[in-house]
Amino acid sequence: MATFEVGINTLTDVTALSNIALDVRDMASNLKSGNLLVAQRIYTQGANSALYDVFGEETLDKLTLKSMGQAGSGQWMDDPSFTFQMLGLSSVQDSAAEAISKHSNYADYYISTLLNDQTTADNAAAAQATTILTVHINAIHKLWEGFIDCTMVQKGYNPEEDQTGKIDPKRKYDEFIALYVGAGQVLGPTWEGYLLYALAQAASKKFDTVDENGESLVNKEIRGLYEWVQRIMSEEDYCKRDESISELWTINNRIIAKMNLSMMQMLIDSMHNENHFYLVPIYARAIIPQLSQCRTSIQRKLKSYLLDKEYERDDFSRILPLLQQSYDCLGFSCEQVGAYSSDKVAECGDYTKNHPMAGFVPKVDVQTISKVDLDMHAIRQLLKFPTGDDNIIPQMYYKHGRAAVINEDKYAYDVQSLQEMARSSIVEQWSPYYSDYVSYHGQEFYADTVIMNEFKRNAGTDTQQDALLLSWMQLGVVTEYLMGLLGSADQMCEGSTDEDPTKWWDAFAATYIGSLEGIDLGGSDQTIDGFMLWNVANRRAVSFDTQNDDYYADINNEMLELLFAGQAQLLRNDCNNFAKTVSRALHLMVIPLIQSVIWYAIKNEGLIASSNDDGLVIGEVAAKSVLPIVNKFDPNAARIIERNMVRSDDNFVPVVDGPQAVANAFYLVLDEIGWGCDYVGHADGVEACQLESATGPRNNGSSKQGAVTILALLANTIFWGYSAWLS
Repeated sequence: MATFEVGINTLTDVTALSNIALDVRDMASNLKSGNLLVAQRIYTQGANSALYDVFGEETLDKLTLKSMGQAGSGQWMDDPSFTFQMLGLSSVQDSAAEAISKHSNYADYYISTLLNDQTTADNAAAAQATTILTVHINAIHKLWEGFIDCTMVQKGYNPEEDQTGKIDPKRKYDEFIALYVGAGQVLGPTWEGYLLYALAQAASKKFDTVDENGESLVNKEIRGLYEWVQRIMSEEDYCKRDESISELWTINNRIIAKMNLSMMQMLIDSMHNENHFYLVPIYARAIIPQLSQCRTSIQRKLKSYLLDKEYERDDFSRILPLLQQSYDCLGFSCEQVGAYSSDKVAECGDYTKNHPMAGFVPKVDVQTISKVDLDMHAIRQLLKFPTGDDNIIPQMYYKHGRAAVINEDKYAYDVQSLQEMARSSIVEQWSPYYSDYVSYHGQEFYADTVIMNEFKRNAGTDTQQDALLLSWMQLGVVTEYLMGLLGSADQMCEGSTDEDPTKWWDAFAATYIGSLEGIDLGGSDQTIDGFMLWNVANRRAVSFDTQNDDYYADINNEMLELLFAGQAQLLRNDCNNFAKTVSRALHLMVIPLIQSVIWYAIKNEGLIASSNDDGLVIGEVAAKSVLPIVNKFDPNAARIIERNMVRSDDNFVPVVDGPQAVANAFYLVLDEIGWGCDYVGHADGVEACQLESATGPRNNGSSKQGAVTILALLANTIFWGYSAWLS
């Protein structure tokens, strides 16, 4: 057991590791005294942190800050924070191997450069950088090591029988707190220390985010979360319960969010205070790469301002809003960051319940629901790198979620996850096409089954596996969940329950649009940002020439009109017309799926079945996501689409009948769902409306057929009631 003056007692003895703080202290004092060679020797050879062999005997060697700065080189594949760091430091064209080769030693490379730069020695910049860069990422890594070790215990590994200590979740979490607090940390009024606890104290003082005793709110919350970990680790069968894994996943993400909050505060301070300009590139290297899990266009802009060139004070007014737009993604708010030095940088405004999404203004607070796209984006980023058994970290993002926090109560913390969406009771109870999906796929929760089986198939960096996982989430899970939300909104309007249907209607909008699109009309002007069906529609609109004059999809423009119309109908309790609007929205959102099937029919023509082209997988998933609806209205058309898009056996020939045959197969279905083929458009010579001259003009959403269809379906839906928000 180790004892820290700040009120923390560990379960294991991590005193030696905590002494690395004394190396930081000694480096700083020697740099300030001009003893550069001594500081370099402490950095490369160590001074205070003893190392022990497997028998517990102290060795002649010391733990060094230099070795810690190199520790991630090719070894931290189950550490999402390190993966985001590599992605955020690398160039767009870099492969995973190139990113690791170039940047895995980023902390040591930068600090070694500082130690050889006489101009920064007086400011002890190298010593500060060891805490900001090296200790910070190593402390976070200990959290992820503890989590992975806990999953190993759940699988049957017994750490008590392992004398090497290779897998020991209790110790790994204690090592985190040792690196976070460090030896020599004291309480107020000075709060003197050398590692991350002291850094958070300094940051909170600048932003007035301390409690009545002067302790940083960040430190107070991290201490509380660490004590929660200790309670889990003190259970008789620790790490054996699924609930323990879920809780540790949540705790890790909450702790990391707090740590990043302090880094963000100090980055703002260093950019604003000219005496601290020398710290800008250090803090920027700690926090900006982590934005690779956030909105891509913003991360790239901030990288260009803060990492790709020397910071310029004139850029402050352009950088600050970009940073503030990233707070929510990183897991903290404007209020938690606070105002810098009272009035130098005002506290930014947090999201309100009416926060716009791509021009749509909700009536109720559904912002958090929109953030499930951040989890899909994180999964996409993580799958670019090799992962461990069962793709464990991407799988955790899918099963437990991170971004869409529904309840922020300390111990009742709840997050909406993609798997919860995939297996949601609202889909089963209220989606008008639920029985059609079950009948077609032959089972309930088909998308979730495919995704979980694929996670457990260790395929390395197989891009087709990545494509399959992501496309099933985007086109399968989200689509069916959206149908459930629409059915719920309609039932709430017609039913006798006190539930507000506006909540479900706005939740549909939030899930259709997503958080990554931003607030501007039409969504982000960069299609690299989005992930939900809004983004799919915008990307397909470019290919199918179905953009409006503002350069976003005609489909999305029509959807915005429907969303506002639905709000107005609910306001006046006009449930008859609302049901029609629900039907039109439901069937309109199918159009991007149809376009995707046709698009990949075009792209896949000429490929062989064994091709490793991602398009084969994405085209098949897009087809399977819409085939239950096609099969309901036109079984013959469904067979045509299956024959061309669904890999059935070794004799399968992709798009054997040609892409125009696939497009033609949707013709009658488009009429049945009430939207004309004009919304589908044309691409590469393939016309969705090729059959129009033979059958007469198409309807373009004005027909009541789609509304009649959903009204008939909903009339047969049994009203079950609700017990939870978007359960």
